[in-house]
Amino acid sequence: MAKHQHDKNADELWFYFKDVIEWVGRYFPVKRGKLMKGQPWGDLYNKYKDTPLDKDELEAEIQRLLENEEVENKKGIYLYVLTREEKHLNLRQFDGKIAQRKYEEQKGVCPECGKEFKIEEMEADHIIPWHKGGKTTYENCQMLCQRCNRTKSGK
Repeated sequence: MAKHQHDKNADELWFYFKDVIEWVGRYFPVKRGKLMKGQPWGDLYNKYKDTPLDKDELEAEIQRLLENEEVENKKGIYLYVLTREEKHLNLRQFDGKIAQRKYEEQKGVCPECGKEFKIEEMEADHIIPWHKGGKTTYENCQMLCQRCNRTKSGK
């Protein structure tokens, strides 16, 4: 802002800045310092300013995600509640011991395509997807070949 304070369109930029800040304050009224700092608020405002949002539902979901031990990137919660892209949460992954045990239990066979693979050709996958309440536990793990896992996409 300081860099452009003397530009001819400085007022326009200032009003835009204020609109973004007002939008953030309206839909995310609970201030969470470090979690909110550095978010692409301008981009989010541009994309979602005309989308009907319920601030109470947003806040309730943010609170649930903050308490969810599966969410490793708490800073990504704001991006997630708007975009619904789980990649922003950096969800907890299955550890190597679980993957190895499941691989051996399945005898290296992918339950989707029925073919046999080496462990390095397979990926640990949530049977019940995280977004449907699935947890990162042994019981909710299956080993899929890379092709099947990448085409499954949370079904």
